[in-house]
Amino acid sequence: MLRVSIVRGTLPALKGSVYVDFKEILMRMQLFDDRLLNKSELTYQFSNGSWIEFFSCDSEQKLRGRKRDILFVNEANELTFYEWQQLKMRTTLCSIIDYNPSFTDEHWINKLNREDKTYHFVTTYKDNPFLEQRIIDELESLKDKSQTLWKIYGLGEMAEIEGKIFKNVTVIDSVPYTGGVHWVGMDFGYSTDPTAIVLVALDENGKNLYIDEICYKTKMLTSDIIKVLKRLTEGTEVIAECAEPRLIDEIYNGGINIFPVKKYPGSVMAGIMKMMEYTLCVTKRSYNILKEFRNYVYAQDKEGRWLNKPIDSYNHAIDAIRYVVLDKLLGESPEDETDYEEIGRAAY
Repeated sequence: MLRVSIVRGTLPALKGSVYVDFKEILMRMQLFDDRLLNKSELTYQFSNGSWIEFFSCDSEQKLRGRKRDILFVNEANELTFYEWQQLKMRTTLCSIIDYNPSFTDEHWINKLNREDKTYHFVTTYKDNPFLEQRIIDELESLKDKSQTLWKIYGLGEMAEIEGKIFKNVTVIDSVPYTGGVHWVGMDFGYSTDPTAIVLVALDENGKNLYIDEICYKTKMLTSDIIKVLKRLTEGTEVIAECAEPRLIDEIYNGGINIFPVKKYPGSVMAGIMKMMEYTLCVTKRSYNILKEFRNYVYAQDKEGRWLNKPIDSYNHAIDAIRYVVLDKLLGESPEDETDYEEIGRAAY
C-alpha cells in the first residue's frame, strides 16, 4: 500500500492544473472510478488500499500532517524553503518536484539540484507526447515574442523573467467591500483561447483595483457565457471585446447589461499605462490571472532588443481588465495626441 501526496502552492492552482490532469489521465487509461474519489477531501483511494491526496500549502496543518511514501510537488518554485522542508521531512521513500525555471540562482531549488542525492534532469514540451497542438503552437510562438520566455518555457533553461510589464501586483485573500464601484471585463475566446471574465472593482480612494477571476475557459457557447454572467449582481455592467458584435447582441438579449469597449490607435498602451497607476490587488484564487501577470512582458526582436509593445500572449484576462480601464477609468480617447506606443517602454 502506497501513500502519495500531490501538492501545489495554492488550492485554486492545484484544482485548475494537476488535479484536473490526474483525473483526465486516469480516464484515458480507463481506470477512473468516481466512487473512489472523495471530492471534499480531495483524495482518491484505489481498490488495493493505496491512496493519493491533493492539498495546497495554504494550510499549515496539512504541511505538518501525516506522513506519506511519495511526494510530488507541482510548480515547486511557488513554495518557500520552509514549506518544502516541512513536506520533505515527512516523506519516507522519495520526493519529486517539477517547475519552470523562472528564478535566479539564489532560489532554494538550485541548492537542492546541486545535492549529490538529487537526480536533476531537464525536459521540454517536446518530451510530452500528449501535449495538444494549440499549446505547442503557443509555446513555439514565444521564439518571436520573448527570448526570455522562450528560454524558460521552450528550452527549459533557467532565466529570471525580464521586461515584466506590471510590477504593481499584490495578492489578496478576497475582494473587500470598499464602498467603491465595480464592473466586469470580458475577452472572448473559443477553441484555442479562453473566454476570460474578470471582476474589476475600484476602491473609494481611487488607488487600488481589486481583481477577481470569474471564468477562464475554452469552448464556451453564448448560452454558457450568459449562465456565468447571470450569477453577477443584477445590473452589473460588462465591458467586452468589440470584435464580436454578434456575441454581444446575443448576450445582451439574454438579459445581461453588456457593452463593447471603444478602441482607438494606441489604446493598448494607453490602457496598460493607466493600469500602472493603481495597485492591482488580485485574489489568490485567480490562478490564471496571476499567471498572466507573471508572464506578460514587453516584446523583443531577434537580437533581444526590447520593443515598445507587449507580447501577444498571456493577455486574455489582462485584456478583459484593460477594457474596463479604457471604458470606465480612462475614457473613449485621450484628449491630447500622446503617442502611447512610443512612450510605452518608458514605463519599464
